[in-house]
Amino acid sequence: MPESVFYIRGFPSSFFDSSALSPDMLADLKEVAALSDKDVKALSQLLADAKGFLDPKTLAATIRQVVHEENAAQSVRRALRNLGPKDVEPLLKALSDQGQEEGSPLAQDLLGRLAKILPELIQTYPALTRFEKAERLARLTGQELESFELICDLRPIFDESRTRLEGMMPYTRLRLVAKGADGLPNAFEAELSEQAVHDLAEKAAKAIEKLDVLRKTVESITPGGLPDLPLTRTAKKESPNA
Repeated sequence: MPESVFYIRGFPSSFFDSSALSPDMLADLKEVAALSDKDVKALSQLLADAKGFLDPKTLAATIRQVVHEENAAQSVRRALRNLGPKDVEPLLKALSDQGQEEGSPLAQDLLGRLAKILPELIQTYPALTRFEKAERLARLTGQELESFELICDLRPIFDESRTRLEGMMPYTRLRLVAKGADGLPNAFEAELSEQAVHDLAEKAAKAIEKLDVLRKTVESITPGGLPDLPLTRTAKKESPNA
């Protein structure tokens, strides 16, 4: 009998406690605490005014308009991506609890600074919320395709005695690998007739035309166009011939 698996989706605020604060998280928060009031206000305004989708690349570029030092900018980006407004109060409480522990690296002035900065910086920004919704939709609307291959080969046809080759039979196998709900790969294979291969190529060509029309339509009627996600990218990559 397979073992039971317990799934936790998202990052519940109730999970914040002093033992859950990793050194990396504390290092990021120290960088955030070092921001000036002027920088926090400017960055918050830029994020609130952002149009379209604040995908990772756009978010990083927006942050770098205000925070020029690379390590600090990365720390701010991680804080914005991993924390929501509802997380601020539990996080500050966890930081306060850890600050009271013996040998804690957290100084009281740092806690006071974060208590002032975090509520202003960690807000609900529409462009970031839109991108997070797009991310969730990309995950929820189907299993993510990891790879696919069309394998063409020949199978021998022998005589009854199995001593003489009488002919060859071409065949094509379609192999799909998708990521399941548990994050593990699921493979599926099917034999395709030659006609099915032609039909597949025709339908793929039509899908490309439809996607081009949809992309242009979305870009003409919505700010920011399509979100930058693996589901919407068309970067070319080399694949082995089979």
